[in-house]
Amino acid sequence: NPGFTITFDSKGGTDVPAQNQMYGELLDVPEPPTREGYDFAGWYTDHGCTILWNVEERTIETDMTLYAGWENQD
Repeated sequence: NPGFTITFDSKGGTDVPAQNQMYGELLDVPEPPTREGYDFAGWYTDHGCTILWNVEERTIETDMTLYAGWENQD
């Protein structure tokens, strides 16, 4: 069983490789992406970055994509 695939959409930041993890595991938090002029604000479950993935509590249940949230440095 290869488990589930977690892909990361850095939304304009540096690439983050996909991971395979098993059901019930916590996310193996990758090195945060970087993006010029922005600070990384965390991984979100939706493209609009309104639902933050709690890396300390939420477990893997299915294949999914997480989206990088960004805060403008200005």
